[in-house]
Amino acid sequence: MIGVLTLATSKGGAGKSTLARSLGAYWLTIGHKPALVDADPQRSLANRHDPAGKLGAIELVAEPEERVSEVIAELRRKHAPVIVDTAGFRNRTTICALVASDLAIIPLKPSAEDADAAIATYELIQEINETPEREGNPIRAFMVLTMTMHGTVISRHVRSQLENEGFPVLKAEMSNRVSYPETGIEGLSPSVVDPEGAAARDIAGIANEIAKLWKGIEAAKMKEAAA
Repeated sequence: MIGVLTLATSKGGAGKSTLARSLGAYWLTIGHKPALVDADPQRSLANRHDPAGKLGAIELVAEPEERVSEVIAELRRKHAPVIVDTAGFRNRTTICALVASDLAIIPLKPSAEDADAAIATYELIQEINETPEREGNPIRAFMVLTMTMHGTVISRHVRSQLENEGFPVLKAEMSNRVSYPETGIEGLSPSVVDPEGAAARDIAGIANEIAKLWKGIEAAKMKEAAA
């Protein structure tokens, strides 16, 4: 299982918090021990989290300052994955979280503005990979389309544009479904409220694709080390 997964993009409103909570909920339901770090000053996760509720088993720490790397290090000793939600803009806290991450997911809505922000975030991660902290151990980053509507031209266009330019985009998407804001009111997720529903299937698809990619990354590292 992934150690630390950070969701980041330089534009707000892309669905980072919703996806972070939903991935945590899904991995909890299949027997993992996830934790959440709310590194967003808006506290979108922390303000809705109910320690006594259905997702109370997920430890959540709100840390929007530069101590985030210490919080991540503490949590990863007893949790996997540690899922970090960051601010919708570039700041030092986001950079610190990325430096401490194994994998980064860049959510984007199907729009030109979101695509530009996703590309900027991807390029930031490549810059971080050139630093001494990540030398020889690059952060792998993937984009994921959120709030999509099935069959729309703009979704296909944005995906095609990004893939043609060589950016890695998950095949799975988080569709625009009312169950996300409805369950989010109480800090919950479709995976625990309606596990057989379409939104829960979307999240399972994203989570399983991430897990498969991570297994491939780890296998490649082991092969390289043995060579």
